[in-house]
Amino acid sequence: MNTLWHKVWAELWAYKVRTLMAILSISAGVSCVGVLFGMIDLELAKMDAAHLKSQPSHISLILRSDADHDLLKQIAALDGVAGIDPMTPLTVRYSSAGSNHWQMATLIIRPDYTEQQFDKTLLQNGKWPTDRQIGIENLSASFSGLGVGDTIDFETDNTVLTTTISGVLRHPFVKPPNFGGQMHFFGDTQLARVFGIPAGSFRQLLVQITPPYSTDKARKIAQTIRSLFLARHIAVNVTLLQDPQKHWGRPFFAGVNLVLQIMALAALLLCSVQIFNTVSANIDQQTYQIGIMKALGGSTFTISKIYGAEILFTAMAALIVAVPLGLTGAYLSSCQLLSLFNIACDGFDYAPRAIYFMLGGGLLIPLLAAAGPILRGAAMSVREAISSYGLGADFGRNRFDLWMEKGTTSHLPTIYAAALGNLIRRKTELLLTQAVLLVAGVTFLVLMSLIASLNLTLDQEMARSHYAVRLGFSRDQTRHSVMETLDAIDNHAELETWQRLPVEIADYQGKPLCQKGSLGLQMLALPAAGVMYQPLIESGRWLRSDDAGQRVLVLSAESAELNSIQTGDSLNIQLSTVKEVWQVIGTYRWLAGNNFSVEPVYAPLETLQIQNGNRDSVSFALIGPALNKLSDETAYLQKLKTEFRAKAIDLDVYATNAKLEQRQFAGNQFRPVLGTLFGLAAMIATVGGIGLSGTLTTSVMQRTREIGVLRSIGAPSQAIFRLFLLEGLFHGVTAWLLSIPLAYFSAAPIAAALGKTMLGIKLDYCFAWPAVGLWLLILMVLVSAAAYWPARKAAKLTVAGCFDHH
Repeated sequence: MNTLWHKVWAELWAYKVRTLMAILSISAGVSCVGVLFGMIDLELAKMDAAHLKSQPSHISLILRSDADHDLLKQIAALDGVAGIDPMTPLTVRYSSAGSNHWQMATLIIRPDYTEQQFDKTLLQNGKWPTDRQIGIENLSASFSGLGVGDTIDFETDNTVLTTTISGVLRHPFVKPPNFGGQMHFFGDTQLARVFGIPAGSFRQLLVQITPPYSTDKARKIAQTIRSLFLARHIAVNVTLLQDPQKHWGRPFFAGVNLVLQIMALAALLLCSVQIFNTVSANIDQQTYQIGIMKALGGSTFTISKIYGAEILFTAMAALIVAVPLGLTGAYLSSCQLLSLFNIACDGFDYAPRAIYFMLGGGLLIPLLAAAGPILRGAAMSVREAISSYGLGADFGRNRFDLWMEKGTTSHLPTIYAAALGNLIRRKTELLLTQAVLLVAGVTFLVLMSLIASLNLTLDQEMARSHYAVRLGFSRDQTRHSVMETLDAIDNHAELETWQRLPVEIADYQGKPLCQKGSLGLQMLALPAAGVMYQPLIESGRWLRSDDAGQRVLVLSAESAELNSIQTGDSLNIQLSTVKEVWQVIGTYRWLAGNNFSVEPVYAPLETLQIQNGNRDSVSFALIGPALNKLSDETAYLQKLKTEFRAKAIDLDVYATNAKLEQRQFAGNQFRPVLGTLFGLAAMIATVGGIGLSGTLTTSVMQRTREIGVLRSIGAPSQAIFRLFLLEGLFHGVTAWLLSIPLAYFSAAPIAAALGKTMLGIKLDYCFAWPAVGLWLLILMVLVSAAAYWPARKAAKLTVAGCFDHH
């Protein structure tokens, strides 16, 4: 037994390069698997943990006007209500002290930050806001560079209020500023009075219901609460329902995790193929030694045990490298994605499932992959093992081999013909190496096509908007006041005005509709013949001029599907206290792009004007024509904000935006996700490069006698170097050619699935043809680097060294 163990250790140490390449190949594939599976589990676990820690409200109602605290007792007494927590968000204008550059922001007022009940804001640094001191939200602080001790000016009705930031707070439900979200500040009730907020009032109500939670139960209680507000002529702009156990951002990560799962399966396949390739090559190299051991009386079991032990030790060494790398990579990658939802990673954490997959993949796969080659090698006869010279005798004599031999020798220079012949003579090794590079190539091209499809979808959505700026008003304005203010800046501007109204929708049986929008529904009434915007119609049709005065609407295709609603169906619509039957004439594709959106239901403006007798009310003003430069558009919007503020017309911070700016924000929102996926694709490509380098290194070791023959007939070092380098390049070009059709046909269904899970829509598919050229460039660099050291090693071998190798 000691002799056998000595043989194992001597073998591993004698072939240090081979051992190192095997360890690198296994550890690269295994760590890749750990990163992917670890990310999936860490993201969801940390999201749900952060959600539970915030004591999530089940119902959140955002009001259009102030409500008195005397309503709270009545709401708290409702059957099914477990607790309530009032607060007041308001739109303000701020600037860094002395800068005179005014911007819009949201100021959140809570009565007592130490007594928060639901959707808790956590103190991250400094102190809670008190009196004239404010807090700043964590994402806003990172975006703006503001922090504790900095001074901020706020515009009030009569003066400028100078305040100091006392703390940085983390809010569980805010849209990041670089995704189009607003800056968020926090204050107490004393600060609210400065902005004209009546004492003992609120504009948002957080509600928890009695257990057990269900969406239907929460929806019914929300409807009852809205009725109480409506009886006091207080409109509810937004109603949000939250599952207390699952973070509201889960749908977004469903799409990300779909891609991660595909990549994880690809990594598992890559890992398995790479290990099998490495083990097969190692056993092939050892056939001469197997023959010697057979001649000395070694049994099949003994030989299998020796090489099985070598594989086991190699795999264990690879795991020592792979496990820390995999767990660290999963933690860092998940933290990057979780930051999009304002979730802190805190201390280092790992997913147990990732360890199981790495241990299983790192130990079982090498042993299973090695079983066939080891048994095949151990079962060789003495004559078969010792007669293996590595001189190309394994090149077949079938028609394909003969055709290749004739074609390459007739039409290619000798060095190219030899390199191409070496590439295909070991077909199993060729297929395994190509499988590694194909996984990397297809993954890269599919992800690049996902990015191209997403950008195409966003661009086409923007193209359907024929305006430069959309202004949303905190309170409805008259059309006359809007036009008068606009004329002071641009009296030639095109103008289209819309109205928005809170709406309750039920099917023909009276059951409230389930909606796709995470912040509820609202009716957007626009001119029936309007030209400023038209969404992509999925079924039925869009509004037209003869719909003016008709009770017709266009519903999002996602909500229609959720409720089995077809074009032509009738729905029960409640606007204010009026209930009527309306008809669905079409469904549209809703590209929300985030989880902070109110879902629009489109209807003719003329119908609403007739119904409520108010023909002059304006909730939104769309101003065109569209500008071509983001800087021009931003400057134009700033002029509008300044002018409307001067006329004491408050703009809604969430509903006011510029088209090109929104396109940029939409791209920003997905850039970190796509960047992470691109990084993982690069990691898989690197694993493929390591696999190729290992294959070529082993090939040099296998073919030392062949190199010796070449040396003995006068082949120079440069020719041998070029021979092995060309083999690597041929591997890369072959993999590149094969990856194009595979990626082309697999990218479309993956893009469709990603769009459905992440955005709830079908992406406008576009194959990333420019990425084909980019992948060729990357692949050439990758295979050149992978082939360089094996080729250099082969070029340095001497005749004596080659024939002494065995």
